[in-house]
Amino acid sequence: MDASGQTKRQLRVAGEPSAKRTKESVQTKTRTETDLELLVFGADEEDASGRLFSKLGREQGSESPASSDNEDDNEDGSDDNEDSGEGPLFFVDTERDQQEVESESEAESEDAAVESDEPAAWEDDDMQDATVALKAKARLRKLRTEEDEDTVSGSVYEERLRRQFEKINPVPKWAASDDSDKVGSDLLQTSAPLVSRTHVQLPSSSIDIARVRNANQAAVSQSAVQSVQFHPSASVLLTAGLDKTLRLFEVDGKENQKIQSIYFKDLPITSAQFIRNGHEIVASGRRGWYYAVDVEHASVTRINGVPGRPLKSLEFMRTNVNGDRMAFMGNAGQIHLVSTRTKQFVHTLPMNGVVRDVEFTNDGNYLWSTGLDNHVYQWDLRQNQCVSRWHDPTVFRPTCLAISQDSTYYASGDHAGVVNIYDARAMREEAGDSTFFNVRPFKAVSNLTTAVHGLRFNHSAEILAVYSRKKKDQLKLVHLPSATVFSNWPGSASHLGHVQCVDFSPQSGFMAVGNDAGKALLYRLQHYPTY
Repeated sequence: MDASGQTKRQLRVAGEPSAKRTKESVQTKTRTETDLELLVFGADEEDASGRLFSKLGREQGSESPASSDNEDDNEDGSDDNEDSGEGPLFFVDTERDQQEVESESEAESEDAAVESDEPAAWEDDDMQDATVALKAKARLRKLRTEEDEDTVSGSVYEERLRRQFEKINPVPKWAASDDSDKVGSDLLQTSAPLVSRTHVQLPSSSIDIARVRNANQAAVSQSAVQSVQFHPSASVLLTAGLDKTLRLFEVDGKENQKIQSIYFKDLPITSAQFIRNGHEIVASGRRGWYYAVDVEHASVTRINGVPGRPLKSLEFMRTNVNGDRMAFMGNAGQIHLVSTRTKQFVHTLPMNGVVRDVEFTNDGNYLWSTGLDNHVYQWDLRQNQCVSRWHDPTVFRPTCLAISQDSTYYASGDHAGVVNIYDARAMREEAGDSTFFNVRPFKAVSNLTTAVHGLRFNHSAEILAVYSRKKKDQLKLVHLPSATVFSNWPGSASHLGHVQCVDFSPQSGFMAVGNDAGKALLYRLQHYPTY
């Protein structure tokens, strides 16, 4: 064969794949155009769209050159996806789309039926004939209008349930207004802020309070609840007790679901509190060690007491959620300060007598302490020294003290059940430059008959909760600045038990009460709209 003939043969052999590829590309283009035409011009939508997306799935799913080599095998009817057990990456759910359209049309028809003034299509006749025994269950007794009332009809029971729900969850003023057009026009005619910042004063005669589901209904403590505290920013409540368990609950007043629980096998808890703006929890008891729980990282660390201070018990612990110090009350009037960040010892504050209680100011810069000598010390934690000290001769063996968040008031309870309330501003004006002086309370509350074990101000210093653990139902709420006790609560049907601890939520929307039965009672304060 001559050279020219061999060259033509090579060209012809080399040209055959090009012609084949051109033919395949034309055929592929024709199939693509056919599929698009079927989809656009009214062919069977499911078949056309299914072919398109199944082919797209095969193209996207081809991860190796071997998959392209097996395309001819796939066209013969075999499917690599079925062999490998993998499904297609894309699919068209036309049935779901149809269901969504039907559900939207049904929702529109339901809305139209609600907006119409036609009577209800069905009423439960059996409800009229039913009777409900209100004394059968403790939760239904609150629906009675008279003490001896027992059974009511179904319609009356339904109406009272509705009233009870509206009492706990009142309708907002903006939702109760029917003249929406007028409200909208009034808003557009002024440049004033949409939200009013004026605070309505709490009435002094009675308090609007409602019992809601217990905060720890999902996990009741197996012993007395020694500590309850609300998180400073989240809707979370902490409970702890002698059952060695720390529990966190999401507070909404309805479900109050449990978030987490931590069991300490060697620590019956007497005090548990948030520190570092709620990022950490410390728990202590009648042991020489305590635990720190990192809320964010869910880690637990055991701290072996106060470094350099051999304390056998750390049960008397006080913290400040905004400050950087913790205080442990020791013997001989000593107050040991520990850093909340490093858990290292910082300083010891000495008192002249036995220390009974300490309290941080809201900013964490000052610490107040009281002892059996009836003296109150004010410590500057930035200098670790006493800046003022005063004495009240009317107090009989002080047991506890509390300071309002704005440091306007402070209160002191004694062994005789008397709570003395002081105006801190007036006290400072009378003292002048003196560092030691005598004070007198502007009001003494004597509604408790046993020793006062705890005091707690709400966020706005309008309510002071005072309680005693010696007898049942020993909890009173004091109105400020009138310093009068609310007469309508607690009532004979409150059933508080032996109150162990009390706390208010950050904006006083809720109040939690821990008792000796392991329950964290939860109350809704209707005057405060937010948590």
